[in-house]
Order: sequence, then structure tokens, then C-alpha cells
Amino acid sequence: MKQVISLATAVMLIALLAGCGTGKGNFNGYVIKGKISNANPSTQVFLDALATKNVDVIDTATVNKDGSFELKGNVNEKKLGRIRIGTGAVSTFIILDNVKMEVNMNAQNPNEITVSGAPETVQLNNLVTQIRNMPPEQREGYLQSYVDTVKSPFVGYMAVSNLQIETNYELYQKFAQKMNQQIPNSRLNQEFQAYVASMQSLMNTAIGKEAPDIKLQTPDGKEKSLSELRGKIVLVDFWASWCGPCRRENPTVVAAYKKYSPKGFEIYSVSLDQNKDKWKEAIEKDGLIWNSHVSDLGGWNSQAAALYGVRSIPAAFLLDKDGKIVAKNLRGPALEAKLAELLGA
Repeated sequence: MKQVISLATAVMLIALLAGCGTGKGNFNGYVIKGKISNANPSTQVFLDALATKNVDVIDTATVNKDGSFELKGNVNEKKLGRIRIGTGAVSTFIILDNVKMEVNMNAQNPNEITVSGAPETVQLNNLVTQIRNMPPEQREGYLQSYVDTVKSPFVGYMAVSNLQIETNYELYQKFAQKMNQQIPNSRLNQEFQAYVASMQSLMNTAIGKEAPDIKLQTPDGKEKSLSELRGKIVLVDFWASWCGPCRRENPTVVAAYKKYSPKGFEIYSVSLDQNKDKWKEAIEKDGLIWNSHVSDLGGWNSQAAALYGVRSIPAAFLLDKDGKIVAKNLRGPALEAKLAELLGA
């Protein structure tokens, strides 16, 4: 006997099949549900994608009357993200991936945040909480060990970013290699690689480092190297004839030279000029009576400026008798005080 399926039953079966197929049940993007307490009516919630330089808003939601909200969409790669309420006075970091998670926040308390459903994001929030509650003197050692052992490149990025690169440059380099292996094509990685590379020149001139040697031409076309002045206290002074602040600082530098050159003080002036005549004219006009004036006439493309990470002038590096950098950018009384310390008043 044939079984007859009524039209109503067929419609019900189609609806059920649709629910089990390509509909909501199998949605393969991100779903972020949450609740915000103490939120004003129609408060906006923003989902940001973060990189080292940029913040992109990729989704928004309006908080319902009961404080609930939902963000739903799709990302083509895992990203470091942030959920923020309004202008961002209250926010929380997340690892944005095509997963489900729940986020509960208090619009009036940035420390009252809970995240569940996404293990990597939970780990990230645990790290942030630990950093926030840890005594400052313990943070550096804790984060150094954490960066060395963490598996997630995104959580690791947040950890290393809370360390000063000047004193942890080797760790930054090591972590950059790790990121490049794990997420080579992500924008976060590419911008982090560029940042670490750009800091190399600054690390060349960290306090306590031996100053990189410079060998450029003097105004009369002879070569003069910085290393020739080894054994003296040397001020490596980056300036230019067109630089107003440099020219205003020159009388102070001249006074320091006249006072301390008999005691072993020298100045090695590196000009970022492009016009040789203007460079020579400024030397004469400002009475820069020392002999070590050099330039490649490359302007901001100066090889020496790139080597020393100089991005603005005046810029100065004070070297001890062994050629090690002992101070940077001393001006006026500060330069006088340091020279008195090194050479005697």
C-alpha cells in the first residue's frame, strides 16, 4: 500500500531539512554573543581588527534593552581583534576567528569582563588580567618567560608588546622569527616584521653600545672617520645648515667645545645638507671651529643618519673614550653637566 504524504507534511520536512543543511545550524563564521551591564540605550558595540599600525572596524551591533548583543560574520584569516563599547573606554582583546564565543562586559567597569567559548581568546584575556594585577617589578621576567613558551602567535604578540624593545631586542627578533613561521601571510606579522627591522638602527645606538663607525668626506673632500677620535670624549652631532633648531643650539655646542676640548673633548659633526656651499657657509658663520665636519650630501638619505636611526635633527650621541654611547640628545646645561662628570668641571 502506497504511503501518501500530505502537502503540509512535505512543507514541514523541507523546513526541517533546510534547518539541518546550509542554514543557521551550519553557519561557519564567527558568532560573538554577549551582554553588557550598565549600558545606555542604543549603545554601539564595535568589533575591530588590529594590526601594529591600523585599526579596522569590521562589524558593529546595537545593545538591546536587556543588554544583549550579537556580532556575526566571517573572516578570511585569524586576526587579533578587540570588542569595544562606544569610544573604547571599556574594551577587551579577542582572537578573531570563525568560532563562537560569549563576552560579558560592564560599561562602567573596564575590569569586569568575562570571555568563554574560545580557548585562545580566554588565554589572551587571562594574560591581560595577570599583567594588570601583577606588581610592576615582576612583569618583565614573567613576560620574557611567557613569550618563550606560548604557542599562540597572537597571544605571544600581546605579551612581547608589553616589553620594551630597547632592552628586549633579541627576544623581539626571536619572536619575529616564530611569527613568520606560524602566520607568514597575516598583516599583523608583516607589520611586526617591519617594526622589528626598523628598530635595528636604533638598537645599534642604545646606551652602552659601541657607536657604529662613520667614514665620510670633509668639506675639502678628504675622508674622516669617527674611529680616528677614539680615546677622546666625542659628541657625534647630526645637524644641517637649513635646520633652525640646530643652528640655535650651535652656540651652546661651541661653548662646550671651547671649555672642554683642552681636557679631551671632540665633536664629530655630521651634516644632512645637500648643498655643499651652504654647509660650508654655516660652519663658518656659526663658528664651528673643530676639524671633524663630514657629510655625504645626501640630506635625509644620509647613510650615517640611517645607521644611527636619526629621524629628526638636531640629534646627538655622546661617546666615552672607548667609543661607547653614554648619553643621547643632551642639550644646554645637560651637556655641560655630563661633560663635567666625564672630564671634570
